[in-house]
Amino acid sequence: MRREDVGPLLGQVAEQLPDVNLADKAWTTGVILKRRRRRTALVGMVLAVGIALVVAVAFAYGWF
Repeated sequence: MRREDVGPLLGQVAEQLPDVNLADKAWTTGVILKRRRRRTALVGMVLAVGIALVVAVAFAYGWF
C-alpha cells in the first residue's frame, strides 16, 4: 500500500464509524457521579453516627 492510498482509506473507514452522542454520554456520566456522591455521603453519615454512638457508650460506661 502506498502512502497516498492511506488518507482516502482512512476517510472511508471514518465515515462508517457510528456518531457518538455526546449528550447521552454526558448524561450517563452525570448520573454515575451523582450516585457515587450520594453513596459517599451516605457512608460518611453512617460512619459519623457509628463513631458518635461508640463515643456516647464509652462516656456512659465511664471509659473516658
